[in-house]
Amino acid sequence: MSLPLRSLVVVSAAAAVLPFAVPAACAASPQAVFEQVAGQVRELEVLDAAGQVLAAHSAVTIGDAQVVTQCDLVDGAAGLRLRAATSPLVARVAHADVRRNLCLLDVPGLSGRAADLATALPAAGARVIAVGNMLGLGVGVSDGVVAAIREIGGERLIQHTAPVAPGSEGGGLFDDGGRLVGVIRYRKLAGQNVNFAAPAAWIAEIAERAAAQSELRDWRRQAVALEGEARWAELAALAARRSERAADEPEAWFWLAVASEAQSAWPAAERAYRQALLRAPGDVTLGLGLARARINQERFDEALAGARELLASQSEDARVWAMIGWIEIRRGQASAAVEALAEAMRLAPGNTGAQYLAATLAVNRRDWPTAVRLFRQLTRAEPANALLWIQLAEAQYGAQDYERALTAANQLLAVLPEHADGLLWKGAALSALGRRQEAIEALRAALAHSPASPVLAWLVLGHTYCALRLFPEAIAAYREADKFASHREAAQDSLGIALKDGGQFDAALQLFEAAKAKRPEDPLVWRQIGFVNAILGRSEQAIVALEQSLKLDPKQAKVWHALLESYHAAGRPEDVRCVHARLLELDRVHAEQAYRDYLLPYEAAR
Repeated sequence: MSLPLRSLVVVSAAAAVLPFAVPAACAASPQAVFEQVAGQVRELEVLDAAGQVLAAHSAVTIGDAQVVTQCDLVDGAAGLRLRAATSPLVARVAHADVRRNLCLLDVPGLSGRAADLATALPAAGARVIAVGNMLGLGVGVSDGVVAAIREIGGERLIQHTAPVAPGSEGGGLFDDGGRLVGVIRYRKLAGQNVNFAAPAAWIAEIAERAAAQSELRDWRRQAVALEGEARWAELAALAARRSERAADEPEAWFWLAVASEAQSAWPAAERAYRQALLRAPGDVTLGLGLARARINQERFDEALAGARELLASQSEDARVWAMIGWIEIRRGQASAAVEALAEAMRLAPGNTGAQYLAATLAVNRRDWPTAVRLFRQLTRAEPANALLWIQLAEAQYGAQDYERALTAANQLLAVLPEHADGLLWKGAALSALGRRQEAIEALRAALAHSPASPVLAWLVLGHTYCALRLFPEAIAAYREADKFASHREAAQDSLGIALKDGGQFDAALQLFEAAKAKRPEDPLVWRQIGFVNAILGRSEQAIVALEQSLKLDPKQAKVWHALLESYHAAGRPEDVRCVHARLLELDRVHAEQAYRDYLLPYEAAR
């Protein structure tokens, strides 16, 4: 049972921002207004078929045994009830104004004073008090001002700054005199710290409008049911018929867009979203849907232009900024994406969509500290999401924090012990920590359960076998990895090195020579050709390859050392001295060893 927050008062700073706000000295306190309207705002519970509470919202008493709330909160509910002092009261929908999203509920046995309805819209700058079941913790109060009266979808809504929270929707927005001026809509049409309310004057029109909308309500229920069952073709047909009969109705076009999007019919989805927007201009949900349709057709510039148009009226909506971030990612504009996603997270710190996009972008940019920080936040918000634990493990692995990568993988495996990707990252972390036998067991188990990236599992398994100098096993693992086009280059390079280290020099040389033809500017390929030729005693061929590798990347201390050895084998003492001087700049330890091995004999021969 939730406890009423009778003493909770959240005072908005917005009143100090607008110079025409009612002076605090002349206005009733939020607590005073709250006490005046006490009992008018009730806790509304939505129940499942078993009578269990699915969600907690708010409703406002507006007459004998009757309350008002938002239709979308109660649509399709198996049961409804209001919290009461003695026992809960059963509620049912009496009238539904679907277009304005307002429903009247009959509540037999409900008593108490009804709200005094304001008949006119409040003025911009007027002080308002929001009363609602915030976060399902009980009825609480906050205050702010009317920011504006906005026309959206052909209707005038009250935009206000009073802080609200999930559960407040359906609650009351009151003026200083305790009159109900609106029914709260929690962030349905705007972003963080900007909220809307349906004018109280609409309440008197619900019954009459509902009678004319009964067909729409029945149709809407059909649409919701088809969506819930993922019967997309039937939903598309239903919406298409409705759009023909009621072409001016944005909802029909919206459902047609939803059905088309679910079937990846992106041109059809785009057309439907455009038609809906013509009838409800400025609607963020529709605008974002249109952007998605364009993105999936790879028309990124158009998608970006449309999203930026939304900012003209919805600059504080985190969803719009997150969409811009996604578009910029798809356009390959990482810096612009980072800025947009940062703004989304500033406006809505709890926007997990923006956080996820920012985290995956950080992974792509190898910004491991940022990726780790964001994935940690996401796992705290969604601890049951297996994918987030996998990505956290990957980010921590990329940051070389192998112990924490292992912890993240084990966190997932404690719940899902056979999760293939959890086993994969456990194996990778164990291998990096030097616990290679355990790593092999985990990686083999991952492959047995089909990880999302089997090529990565084979590569890590190959690296682990190489570290144990089990070259036949490593070669077999790399050959398996080579079957996947996505990582073929890495697989073939690793295979070549394993062949070389395993004594199969001709096979290794053949593989790297083939790679050279495809990647003549890759220092790794030239380096390995040089190493193999040096092992085979082909000093001159080794020198040519090693010199070319160093031209492409002169900071390879190991290659300078190998070149020094090859010059020595070829009997080129002056070149040995020259290379030694360069090696001394890069790696003093190896340079000193090379001096003892290769320069001292020359000095002694003088």
